[in-house]
Amino acid sequence: MVPKSDLPCWEIMKCTGTENCPARKHPDMNCWEIASEVDDYRKAFNICKDCIVYMLKAENSVLTKQEMQTIIQQKRECVLV
Repeated sequence: MVPKSDLPCWEIMKCTGTENCPARKHPDMNCWEIASEVDDYRKAFNICKDCIVYMLKAENSVLTKQEMQTIIQQKRECVLV
């Protein structure tokens, strides 16, 4: 079993310019829990379970530690406008 990632979602996604991001304001919560509370499109389309952050933070991730590291290293910067 591979240990889950302890990195916050904004580090995994390499987000910039997100000072108003709800995840940064509530770092003790997982981003998919925040999306569920906000009840936005992510919940409606159930996309969080397909998100790399969700997969990396899952208790029983199907990804190996090497796969996790490779994904994080190759992830491009996410810029929210």
